[in-house]
Amino acid sequence: MELQEKDLELIVSKQELGILETNALTILEKVKEILPNYKAENYTANTIDLAVKDRALLNNTSKLLNKQRIELEKKFMQPFESFKSIVKETTDLINEASLQIDEIVKSVEKKEKDKKRVEIENIFQKHVEELDKVLTLEKIFNEKWLNKTYKIELIEKEIEERIATIRNDLLAIGNLNSKYEVELKNDYLLKFNLSEVITKNNELMKKEELLKTQQEDSVKVVEEKKTENMEKMATTKVEEKVTDGILTYVLRITGKTSQMKALRQFLETNEMKFEKVDDR
Repeated sequence: MELQEKDLELIVSKQELGILETNALTILEKVKEILPNYKAENYTANTIDLAVKDRALLNNTSKLLNKQRIELEKKFMQPFESFKSIVKETTDLINEASLQIDEIVKSVEKKEKDKKRVEIENIFQKHVEELDKVLTLEKIFNEKWLNKTYKIELIEKEIEERIATIRNDLLAIGNLNSKYEVELKNDYLLKFNLSEVITKNNELMKKEELLKTQQEDSVKVVEEKKTENMEKMATTKVEEKVTDGILTYVLRITGKTSQMKALRQFLETNEMKFEKVDDR
């Protein structure tokens, strides 16, 4: 027996909503009328016993009225709760059957997608050629290709065009003759953005040129400092030559015989003239 949606259309054979006759409105009006007699300002310390009694009366009255409302609500809602339970049980059974069918549908769809993916892989291998060492299908894969409506002919055209673009871009990067070629190609194969890679190459070259200039300036400063120091040393030697004249001093030296011999030896070693002027 085949299920039709109209077979599960809900039909209400008898419905009496909104029919509930009570004196709730009369009670409300009565409460509004008598509540002014129970205002807080009507009580003082002298009438505290009356205040306690009236508070108890109001609390008990409120609790009783609310209790009656709850009991009536349960009775009033009982038919609907029974109806709600039946409908829920029915929908649960329907959903369970739907889930079982869903598993079968998804299993078949997965097999179809797996089969189509194999076809796509074969197409990719046919066109990738020399790029197979750096390019994989996952890097350019489009999940929409697995949809039933996506024709295999269109997929092959897109793959062929995509690989051709990548091949040309890699050639363009090689034509830059950059010392950073390997790094640039690796970056390109992550995002496939040629302009971004060219910009990076320009930035790297600028940094290299700046570093080279800084190094040359540093060497120049060192050489200038070295030349300056050598000039200072030469000037100092000239000054020493000019100021290193011959002087004569007359000294009277007192010391031990061994010290005198050592002094004589020092004078002779340094080719300094000396003579004995006193025998004392």
